[in-house]
Amino acid sequence: MEKKNKQSEPSFYVNFEKVYARNIDSNISLLNFLRHNCKFTGTKEGCSEGDCGACSVLIFDEKGSLAPVNSCILKVGQIIDKNIVTIEGASKLSSAKPLIQALNSEAASQCGFCTPGFVMAALALKEKHKSPSESVIHDSLSGNLCRCTGYRPIVNGIQSLKEKIKFPMPINSKGLKLKTAIFGKTTYIYPDSKKELIEFISKEKNYTVLSGGTDWNLEAEDSNFKEQKILFLNNIKEMSTIKTKTSSFEIGACVTLSKFEELCREFFSPFLDTIIRFGSPQIRTAATVGGNLGTSSPIGDLAPLFFVLEAELSLLGPKGERTIPIKDFFKGYRKNALKRNELIYKVKVPKTKKEDSIFSWKLSKRYDQDISTLSLAAKLKMDKNHTIEHIILSAGGVGPTPLLLDKTSKLLKDSNLRFNQNSLITALNHDISPISDLRGTAKYRSAAMVGLIKKMQRSAISGEQQHSIMSI
Repeated sequence: MEKKNKQSEPSFYVNFEKVYARNIDSNISLLNFLRHNCKFTGTKEGCSEGDCGACSVLIFDEKGSLAPVNSCILKVGQIIDKNIVTIEGASKLSSAKPLIQALNSEAASQCGFCTPGFVMAALALKEKHKSPSESVIHDSLSGNLCRCTGYRPIVNGIQSLKEKIKFPMPINSKGLKLKTAIFGKTTYIYPDSKKELIEFISKEKNYTVLSGGTDWNLEAEDSNFKEQKILFLNNIKEMSTIKTKTSSFEIGACVTLSKFEELCREFFSPFLDTIIRFGSPQIRTAATVGGNLGTSSPIGDLAPLFFVLEAELSLLGPKGERTIPIKDFFKGYRKNALKRNELIYKVKVPKTKKEDSIFSWKLSKRYDQDISTLSLAAKLKMDKNHTIEHIILSAGGVGPTPLLLDKTSKLLKDSNLRFNQNSLITALNHDISPISDLRGTAKYRSAAMVGLIKKMQRSAISGEQQHSIMSI
């Protein structure tokens, strides 16, 4: 009888041992569960917002690879049947000790508060890279803050170890998968097929859709204020995978930014700078394509990219799927075309052709870990005589929604990129309506958009590789 009860209880694996999520009276974060229920206090609480990395742990993906994730903005209900590794577990692995010793030999820790998070981020990096470049190391540590040591000793410690780190294989959960899990007044529902998903949204009215939770979990405190149902989508395979077709890609709404980054690395490389700066590796491990679009923010990083790729959204509701062009999805500030009980199911993205050139830039106050002040994406097609046949420009942060810059695109096409600044400003004034806020003034946004279009002009005319946002 005890065995049967255990199988019906929510559980996951911490440091390669099964842990049951018992006696939980609220929608608790993984961080608080590890510290208070498991007494793994090496995982620290710093910002509780996914910015500082002190709470970093490792999670195994479906392929058995490791990725860092912020445990402060991840709920226990999101990791049922998953494998988690904390600093306590990693420090006992013989394969991890050389890295820990290398960091120690370079004096990469002083007060020690941030050190567990840095070790976890470095372990995830070294599991994939034998000798990562300094830029790759910097990206891998972009979600970890150190306030006393400085980053040079940490980077030196990682560089001094010239070998990959091998981890034990994760434990596969056996038996029937849970369909629901209850934590206090919070009930998680786990559909694992499109059919089950449609059945649920057809009969239920009050629920919260959840996948990565990097936005929603910032507001969803552990406290159990009211009853709530959470529809967790990550167990639906079609929503968590990328399907390659003859002329397009079908990207499930629950595909993480890390997976989308891999796709961009192979097929849309000019978008990589924007994707990497979307957030730290910890954020990209959890954040999803559908979540970023579903927030309907005018400064969402992905919308301008999908605009210029002429993507379509597959929306799923009680009556099945319907498809709309992404340009018709955003209806106003934080408003979209989703009907009641509808959700984003997948994104259909056409493949670019050989003659297509794509560009993307993001401006923000900080290079890493910051939301956009404004962004620009572009796709253009030039013939053999370097005459523009087609161009699409899209921008974020300069209106109540992500925008297509139709008049500006026409100017660039008609002038074959040989426009003057006054004409460009006139066209942009027709297309954009920036406001002033904490991230930048309307005047700055207008001037910066002129600069980004000139940067695109220079790259397109010269035929050079896309210039970095950090280049002059």
